[in-house]
Amino acid sequence: MVAKPRTKGNSGARRVSVTWLLLAMIVAVALTAGACALWLPDRAPAVLSAPGEVTSAPVSTQNYEGRQSVSVVPTVSTKRQLLLNTSGTVTADLSSGGLESGKGALAVNGRVIVALSTATPLYRDLAVNAKGDDVKSLNAELARLGYGAPADSSTYTRATANAVKALQKSAGNTPADDGSLMLADVLWMPQQHVVPAAWQGVAGIPVSAGSPIGEIPGGVTRLTIKAGQPSDRDRTLELFGETTTLPAGQVSVDDAEYCKRITDNEMFQQYASQSQVDFSQGLDATLSLSEPVEVLRVPAAGVFGVGRGGDQTKACVAGVDRKAVPVSIVGSELGVSLVQVDGDGSAPTQVALGSALDGVTCQ
Repeated sequence: MVAKPRTKGNSGARRVSVTWLLLAMIVAVALTAGACALWLPDRAPAVLSAPGEVTSAPVSTQNYEGRQSVSVVPTVSTKRQLLLNTSGTVTADLSSGGLESGKGALAVNGRVIVALSTATPLYRDLAVNAKGDDVKSLNAELARLGYGAPADSSTYTRATANAVKALQKSAGNTPADDGSLMLADVLWMPQQHVVPAAWQGVAGIPVSAGSPIGEIPGGVTRLTIKAGQPSDRDRTLELFGETTTLPAGQVSVDDAEYCKRITDNEMFQQYASQSQVDFSQGLDATLSLSEPVEVLRVPAAGVFGVGRGGDQTKACVAGVDRKAVPVSIVGSELGVSLVQVDGDGSAPTQVALGSALDGVTCQ
């Protein structure tokens, strides 16, 4: 028998059959996998599983200066008038930018009237050998201005006379031959720099001795931290670039020298010269520890028993041994408490957190 030759049609049919068989197998596998996925129980991804509890955290140290922004409310004395000691016609107004001790304030009848700030008001003509508190104040101010007067002397010496001559020449005046100081040549003011209100020293205006030429704001007598809390440490108060020590336990400063520096400060003068100034709103200042201290940085969650003994700055932390350590809270930062160990206790290197604090008491 002779075999029949294979035809192209039969070969193509077989290839199609094989292809469909493969497709059927793939579909069957897919359906089986899908069914298994549908019926098997769900398992949460590892990233979504409940974390283990953190029961301790390391402790670190840092130097802490406790710098903070505060509002300071000044107590200010009543406004005061500036009085002229001469009569005539104002020929020049020299008050632009305010009055400065040792500088000309205005000119009357062509002679410059010099502003002078002295602790004791000047009330009389002065010459060599005069004595008194007013002379001592004059010497101190002339020395501060750099004219070489004896700063601590209560006597109008030859050095004082020479200083007065230099002052008058600097103002553009012809000084007296004997170096005496005439009251008519001086405008006394309580601060070294003032910005006067209601100023009358305008060229062409007639003036008379004893009449007010302007008005100045009162001086600062006390500075109080608004809503301030006392500290058991000395702190440094900075206002308008001027610094002083705020003693431990205090929230206000009445040091005369510092209050005078604030009063004389040009920024304060400009603020105080406003017609509707309200000192009760407070002035922006900063407060910091005079001596930085080393503190422990612990997680806020590791501090417990706050208010120990009725003091809100007293609390406790506990080491991993679960023993309470009394501490004082000196500050805080984002999520961190800054504390110091009270007494002679040793600082833990790690603090307990969460359930590790269960049953630990702070006494």
